[in-house]
Amino acid sequence: MGGANWPSSCRNGTCRTCIGKLESGQVRYELEWPGLSAEEKTEGYALPCVAYPCSDIVISPG
Repeated sequence: MGGANWPSSCRNGTCRTCIGKLESGQVRYELEWPGLSAEEKTEGYALPCVAYPCSDIVISPG
């Protein structure tokens, strides 16, 4: 997670310990289903432990 002190547990997107609100920037996932509902994705939530930034990002705790 880029040196950030961010909570995580499973590191595969299932426990959701790391969920955060993506305030700016974009991420992508290599997993087909990273543990977010369609609504959470639409609202801008991300799972940083399995997300790859596509730009500079700003994320706040979920």
